[in-house]
Order: sequence, then structure tokens, then C-alpha cells
Amino acid sequence: MKTTRFFYYGKFVVLGILALIAFTFVVMWLWNWLVPDLFKGPEITYWQTLGILVLSKILFSGFGKGHHDHDHDHKFRPPSHYRDKWRKKYDKKMNGIVEEEKEKEGEEKTEE
Repeated sequence: MKTTRFFYYGKFVVLGILALIAFTFVVMWLWNWLVPDLFKGPEITYWQTLGILVLSKILFSGFGKGHHDHDHDHKFRPPSHYRDKWRKKYDKKMNGIVEEEKEKEGEEKTEE
């Protein structure tokens, strides 16, 4: 039983390593094809490419705990009562004059 589980998970580990090796070669090929001609940059080796990939992972993703929250936009939305307030204000503005503007107009008419 344990040996079948080992082979089951082992093939995913091997496939992951092969995918990383292939991805690194693709990035190296693209870099060496584009960067020297476009930006007069250097050609890089396989290990330099792997280092760039690891560095970019650290810089852009951080170390983290390994969990990925696929619903990122909920962190940047204001609470619903703020959204409702702005939605009502927007609807009023699109359908007529905002209450604050009505009050200002009323004050201007009383001064005349």
C-alpha cells in the first residue's frame, strides 16, 4: 500500500522537476533571443536563468505560507455600507441634483 502511494506522489514530484527544468530552458531561450538584440544585454546561462526565476519569485510573491487566496479583490473593496452610500450618491447625481447642491441653491435664493 505504501509503495503504491510513493509511486503515485513520486510521479508528480518528477513531473514538477521536469516542468521546472523545461520552464527554465524556455525562459533562457527567450532571454538569449530577445534581450541581447533589443537591449544590448548579456546572454545568460541555465543557472543564471534559474537564479533570476528564484529571485523574481522571492521579490514578487514573497516567501508566504504557501496558501493562495484566489479571491484577491475582496481585500481591496470597501465595506458594503460605503459602497451603498456611494452608489446612492451616484444614482442621485445621474438622476438629478445632489441634495447638497439643492441646499446650496436654496441658500443662494434666500440671500437674493
